[in-house]
Amino acid sequence: MTDKQTLIQEQFLKLLEQHRFREITIKMICEEAHINRSTFYTYYLDKYDLLDNMIEQHLSELNLIGSQFAEVIKTDSDTLRTSSRLYLNHLFSYIYENQSFFRTLMTVHPAQNFTQKFMGVLKENYMHIITDHHLQDPEHFVNYTLGGQFGIIYFWLQNYCVEPPEKIADIVYRNILKTNR
Repeated sequence: MTDKQTLIQEQFLKLLEQHRFREITIKMICEEAHINRSTFYTYYLDKYDLLDNMIEQHLSELNLIGSQFAEVIKTDSDTLRTSSRLYLNHLFSYIYENQSFFRTLMTVHPAQNFTQKFMGVLKENYMHIITDHHLQDPEHFVNYTLGGQFGIIYFWLQNYCVEPPEKIADIVYRNILKTNR
């Protein structure tokens, strides 16, 4: 990604924190980023393309984090607990580092489409991680776990991520262990 794209995305996100998506114009984005409209259109078709691009970037990163840990666990099943804890640390660290994006799309101006995709990626990651570990009713376990995890993520973001990501990861990890007996 170029510096200009990063700048456009950052300024768009700042606008999105203050305005509803439908209120934001290309002119507003360009003024905030101090760029010409032609520069914006070099990278994006319109504001929908910009938002879709940002969503896909973040979901791809989350998918990559999950895939990496799923592979580690598949090759060494003895590392399930350790790798699960590391996965959660990486997951919450990523959300923390990009909290402005996640807070805006999940709490400030909730985007149902984004939330569904976000939960879908997390579910897919969990299903890959727990495959071959003979858990009772794995899909129901994952759905249950994700429901609680979403609540924790939502309120953590809503409160501007006051707790460090490691603490939130530990809370989720401990709750997962309690529910899977």
